[in-house]
Amino acid sequence: MDAARTVVLERGARGTTIGAIASACQAPTGSIYHRFESVDELLARLWIRAIRRVQDELLCGDQDDVVDAAVTGALAAYDFCLRERADALLLSSFRRTDFDAVRLGDDVRAELEHLNDRIDPFFAALARVLGGRAQTDLALLAVRDLPYGAALPHVRDGTTPPPQRRARLEAAIRAALSPA
Repeated sequence: MDAARTVVLERGARGTTIGAIASACQAPTGSIYHRFESVDELLARLWIRAIRRVQDELLCGDQDDVVDAAVTGALAAYDFCLRERADALLLSSFRRTDFDAVRLGDDVRAELEHLNDRIDPFFAALARVLGGRAQTDLALLAVRDLPYGAALPHVRDGTTPPPQRRARLEAAIRAALSPA
């Protein structure tokens, strides 16, 4: 999977072939086809894996205090993006809808359909604390978009963010989540 991710990031989705992946991981092409029906399935599974990894980070906080858990999770997601740059780049390379028009097995379709099932309750609880369902967009902005947006420029150009960026990000997340 890591070799496939490298090929995707180097060549783009359209330039990725099973042959290129096999060459990158020094495996027979048939062994990859044995595990994945197509390049599209492999791309979907790579993206799902990256989503699940960042979701693990988002859900790392103590769930007793939803706002503190959100801040902890958001900062963990930021750290994840800087630590796992290839996954962060992969996340920005695809959207869920990119897989709608490709042929995938029912099991992969089901995974895509239910990808956010374990994180949705967290965002719903945070939205309730922030004032109700109408605050879901604010919750997503503060916990998903701010950390990812803060990390992505550094991920893309391979730089290390200034040390104060994380503290400023935390302040921005807390400000976004504080009552107006």
